[in-house]
Amino acid sequence: MPDSISGGQDKTKYFSKITGRVAGLPYQFLSLSGHLEVMQNSQDHTAEDHLAFVPLASNHSLFKPRKGIEFTNSNGGSSYLPAGHFAPVACLREGPVSKQEKAVKDHDGAPVTGWTISNILNKENPDNFAKAKRGGLKGTKDTLDYSRIYNSFLIDGRLKDCLDLLESMEQNGLLDMKKIHHASFFSMCKKQRAVLEALRFCRLIDNPKISTFNMLLSVCANSQDFDGALQVMELLKEAGLKPDCKLYTTLISTCAKCGKVDAMFEVFHEMVSAGIEPNVNTYSALIDGCARAGQVAKAFGAYGIMSSKKVKPDRVVFNALISACGESGAVARAFDVLSEMTAESSESKGSGPILPDHITIGALMKTCIQAGQADRAREVYKMLQEYNIKGTPEVYTIALRSCSLTGDLGFALKIYEDMNKIGVKPDEMFLSALVDVAGHARRADAALEIMKDARAKDLHVGTIAYSSLMGACCNAKDWKKALQLYEEIKSIQLIPTVSMMNALITSLCDGGQVLMAVDVLNEMKRIGVCPNQITYSVLFVACERNGEAQLGLDLFEQLKIDDIGINPTIIGSLTGLCLQMFDSDLLLGNVIVNFSLGKPQIDNRWTSSAIAVYREAVSTGLVPSSDVLSQVLGCLRLPHDNSLKSSFIENTGISCDIPHNPNMNSLFEGFGEYDIHAFSILEEAASLGAVASISMKDTRIVIDARMLKIHTAEVSLLTTLRSLKHRLAAGARLPSVTILLPTQKKHVDINEREKTLKLAGRIGQAVGSLLRRLGISYQGEESHGRMRINGLTLRRWFNPKLNSRSSGAAPTDLLPLSSRLAKGIADQQRNIRSLSLE
Repeated sequence: MPDSISGGQDKTKYFSKITGRVAGLPYQFLSLSGHLEVMQNSQDHTAEDHLAFVPLASNHSLFKPRKGIEFTNSNGGSSYLPAGHFAPVACLREGPVSKQEKAVKDHDGAPVTGWTISNILNKENPDNFAKAKRGGLKGTKDTLDYSRIYNSFLIDGRLKDCLDLLESMEQNGLLDMKKIHHASFFSMCKKQRAVLEALRFCRLIDNPKISTFNMLLSVCANSQDFDGALQVMELLKEAGLKPDCKLYTTLISTCAKCGKVDAMFEVFHEMVSAGIEPNVNTYSALIDGCARAGQVAKAFGAYGIMSSKKVKPDRVVFNALISACGESGAVARAFDVLSEMTAESSESKGSGPILPDHITIGALMKTCIQAGQADRAREVYKMLQEYNIKGTPEVYTIALRSCSLTGDLGFALKIYEDMNKIGVKPDEMFLSALVDVAGHARRADAALEIMKDARAKDLHVGTIAYSSLMGACCNAKDWKKALQLYEEIKSIQLIPTVSMMNALITSLCDGGQVLMAVDVLNEMKRIGVCPNQITYSVLFVACERNGEAQLGLDLFEQLKIDDIGINPTIIGSLTGLCLQMFDSDLLLGNVIVNFSLGKPQIDNRWTSSAIAVYREAVSTGLVPSSDVLSQVLGCLRLPHDNSLKSSFIENTGISCDIPHNPNMNSLFEGFGEYDIHAFSILEEAASLGAVASISMKDTRIVIDARMLKIHTAEVSLLTTLRSLKHRLAAGARLPSVTILLPTQKKHVDINEREKTLKLAGRIGQAVGSLLRRLGISYQGEESHGRMRINGLTLRRWFNPKLNSRSSGAAPTDLLPLSSRLAKGIADQQRNIRSLSLE
């Protein structure tokens, strides 16, 4: 090796080994510094001159049969070339990673190979480029090498590297796109859904054809990229080409897969206006798009246009129509299509009828399942044998879904047996569905046997199948088998999914093992499986069911740390827990009411927690449900005892005998029933749309409590009374209040004759009890679903007669603030009138 190549440095210090084959024999390639780059200072040597070939024994530890040559750099990255081909390789100076290498790494996670496209093309000996240009592109050694590198990149799916190489070749005058197989590149783009790369490749083609844009649109269709399809049409226009029937059909298919039904028909009408006659494939794409969007009427409308144009339908069209019926569960219409299909003759296959295939059967079964007709889906399944259709695992998986509806494990096992008889190998999705049927049948033992049989037959059993098996254990309410399965999953070193762990946690919670479920949650985070809302929702529901209030609040703090959003289930369970504990404290007399601000306020940890959770939900934009609102309001109830009322009266400065003055509740803040915060919470909920607001401007106020929960109905009534109290203080007349309540019907036998009785519901009983505690008389009964409070009754209730006064207070001073305000306004009016008379 010449010294000019090594740069005068110690060769052995920078030697690294690269394995490969030359003429079928294993060799060891030696290059300097472990990198592959052409020296800028090299003037007389080609890339191959910079290589030393040292034979290796066939059993050498470095020699491993590969698809091609493996290039390994000092960073541990690697790249491959096809067997028998050699890349231009040489020594490289140590230096920073180039921007192109970083782009490759950022784009597709490909390892850094130690050399780049610019290294090969731009840093090579200028004489080589001169020789290539003088000799022309055809047959040059450089072009062949670059083509081999391009093919290697394409085989590995490294599309960005392919484009970088082609663009660099174009800049140096070495690119001939006629020698590049376009379909192969677009096929790889379609596989990877790489629309941007496909567009870049298309721009490198000097004179693209209609077929080029067809392939490009196919990439957009497979990627469901509508914007990319519009860019393709712009490129088509720039190229001066007019779309043909196939291109329009591909564009319609792209719109269909993107769910753009209106755009799809716009393209169709533009196609017809351009004088291009649609074919059967065009109508098939139209009907398929309508089927995907669930628009059955438009699908049959397109079929009607097709029939009017005398275009003969094929099996694909009929399958698309049946799929459209399946989206809406139109079973009868789907079978009508089947009848028309079997009666239709096929031009391509003589005059015989168009027979259904496995796609037809699958679409029909989907339609039956969508409509909940599992028995009819099984009848359709028998058509596989009737028409001698072997089918694929997908159609048998659809058949299993009908068994999941009813938990018919026997029929599901028959489907499995049929597949084995005709030689259709089950895939993991089929096994997952089969295990799911066993779970719905609550047969965890059968699900485990199915998995055991699948492993014995060497079928692929992966994460999806194990997730279904865990779900089967969950459905069977067998948390012990679920734990055993989890230990097996860990033993085979299978990384569990979130759904799998959620099923395990659900199984444990259903079995009352809440603390064990929390341990599983902690283990999830330890192994790197992030919990989601479902995980925490299951845990919160279990905490509410088992009365684990403190654990629920601790989990709520953990949920915020994990940055997981809240949902109505989580909020409902937490407020329900707080209400449980508050009711317990209320029953035991542990609810403390203080008057630190001159108003009665509840001092209880569960009340504070319920309000905090409620505020957290509202701050995130979550509208509280009726259950949540009622549970929060329930935590603001005041105890019903005379000692508390005595404290109320003492704080108002009035001295009276409670047994002789039972109607003192109108003088209290919250009327002695609820903490005053309940009013602000209800008003806020009404502004959010959680409950309907009550109009106070009408001459007759109506409170519709038929759809409300108990505590919400009570606070709504008290809020109305509070507003009327302020109206009375302003000297206004009080209207009547009507309360609408839900009722229940019960059928009883009286004298051998059946009669229907109306009974008061829980809401009516609670509201009636509240009015009796307040001392407000009303007309009507709870069982009639309608109660009415007269305005005069309310006026008297707001101004109770005090039969006992304190010795030092004047009669006016004993009145509550609202009554004193009302009396002051009345006195002012009387003085004004007397002045006017004078």
